[in-house]
Amino acid sequence: MRLHYRSPLLASAVMMLAGSLTTPTAQATDTQQTGWAAWFNGYRFNDQLGLISDIQLRSRDEWAGPRNLLIRPGLSWFVAPGHSLTLGYAYIGTFNADAPDAIEHRIWQQYLSTYRIEQLRVSQRLRLEERFIGRPNATDVQSLRLRWFSRLVLPIDGGSDWVSGPFVALQNEAFVNLSNRDDLNGQFFDQNRAYVAFGWRLNAHADIEIGYLNQYLNGRSRDTVNHVLQVALYTNFRR
Repeated sequence: MRLHYRSPLLASAVMMLAGSLTTPTAQATDTQQTGWAAWFNGYRFNDQLGLISDIQLRSRDEWAGPRNLLIRPGLSWFVAPGHSLTLGYAYIGTFNADAPDAIEHRIWQQYLSTYRIEQLRVSQRLRLEERFIGRPNATDVQSLRLRWFSRLVLPIDGGSDWVSGPFVALQNEAFVNLSNRDDLNGQFFDQNRAYVAFGWRLNAHADIEIGYLNQYLNGRSRDTVNHVLQVALYTNFRR
């Protein structure tokens, strides 16, 4: 049965989300309160090629002005229904209140799998990033990082032909450093992001959602737990 075949991936995603909510804090931990606004967009040229992008603006602690601007486009190849490969670039600007601003450039590649279990929409993504991190008061750093992302979307009142209405989303993403860890946080495990949201599918091309994201950052000597209020718009179009 289809449900039996997909259940290991679903179980791993749920376990990953549950584990992130009990992240160990063996060392001192700082707490922050921030807000993130994001727009995720997809555009299909045809059955094989498309563009994806996201633009995000993130605040500093206590919403004290902007901290990050992220612009991330990518070219996708849809190798089979529900499976795609993407090559992309990312710009990340960091605006510091008491230090020089910094810029990071990334080249990234990802594999994305999307499927359904009854009414449940499931996404699994592996992303590899080549990071070029500019540091104003230190030598620039190059590093490889791997990210594993899982997302579940459950319509509250919708069948197999669901095209509009409310939904609940759960997702988790874990980050690990593959190279030059000593120049970053000195750790293999970099960070984890657990997220729960309530959303509304406006139509077949647009979703909007608001939710809580718990970002755990593994530091060299102090960890950080960031409590994030996120508002996101998802759009998709086809030529």
